[in-house]
Amino acid sequence: MQESIISSVILPLAIAIIMVTLGMTLTVADFRRIFTQPKPIFIGLFCQMVLLPALGFAVAGIFALPAIYAISLVLLAVSPDGATSNLIIHAGDGDRALGITLTAITNMLAFLTIPFGLGIAYNLYGTGVLDIDFPVVDTMIQVAVITLIPTLIGMGIRQWRPEFAENSKRWSKTFATVFLFLVILALIAQNWDVIVRDGPRFAPAFIILNITSLIVGYFVPRLLKVDYVQSMTIAIETGLQNSTVSITVAITLLNNNDMAIIPGLYAIWMYVTGFALAFWMARRNPVGVTEQAAA
Repeated sequence: MQESIISSVILPLAIAIIMVTLGMTLTVADFRRIFTQPKPIFIGLFCQMVLLPALGFAVAGIFALPAIYAISLVLLAVSPDGATSNLIIHAGDGDRALGITLTAITNMLAFLTIPFGLGIAYNLYGTGVLDIDFPVVDTMIQVAVITLIPTLIGMGIRQWRPEFAENSKRWSKTFATVFLFLVILALIAQNWDVIVRDGPRFAPAFIILNITSLIVGYFVPRLLKVDYVQSMTIAIETGLQNSTVSITVAITLLNNNDMAIIPGLYAIWMYVTGFALAFWMARRNPVGVTEQAAA
C-alpha cells in the first residue's frame, strides 16, 4: 500500500465512513441531556477539553520531546474520543448515555478544538522545519469535512432510516476496528526505523498521558460529588482518544507521517488500559447500576 494512496484516498474516505456510522448511533436526545443532566456532562467536557490538553502540553514538556513528537502528543490530547471509549463503557456496564453524549459533543466540536490546540502547539514547538504559520481556518474547515459533516449525515440517516442505522452498528464497528488495525500496521512498517530509534523516548510519554488522564478523569468528578459509575465513564471518555482522527489529521492535513506514529502506537496501548478498566468496572458494578437508556 503506497503512502500516497493511504494519505490522499483511503484514510480520508475511511474516517468519513467511520464518522457517518458514529453519527448513526446519535440522536437529538443525546444533546438534550446537556439541559436535563448538565453536571456530569459539563464536568466530563471540562476533563476532556481543558484538563486533557493541558496534560498533553505538560507531558510533552516534562519529557522534552522533539517538536514533531510534542505536536503529535498534543494532537492526540485535543482529538475527540471515539467509538472505542463507548465500547469500553458498554463492556464495563458504565453510564452508556453519558458516554454517548460526551462522544457526540466532543466530535461535533473537533473542528474547533483540534485547530486551536494545534495552533498553540505550533507556536510553542515550531522550530526549524516546523517553523511555519499554522493554517487555523483551513484546518478548521478540513477537520469539519472529515468529522462534523459526516457525523451530521449519519444523524440524518438515523432520523430517516432508523432500521438501517440500527442494523449497521455491528458491521460499522468491525470496519472501524479492522481499518484502524491495518493503518497502524502500515504506519509501523513504513516508520520502523523511526520507531526503533525514538520509540524508547516517546512511548513513555503517551503511556503517562493515558494513565494520568484516566486518573484525572476519575478523581475530578469524584471530588465534585459525581457517583462512581459516572466518574469511571468520564475517566474512560477522557483517557481514550480517537486515534483514527489523530492519524488522519497528521497524515492528510499536516502531511507528516512521523506525527502519526504516537497516535498509532497509542491506539494499541489504550486497549490495554481500557479493557482493564472495563474488567474492573464490571466486577465492581456487576448488574449495571445507573445505566441510562440511550434514546
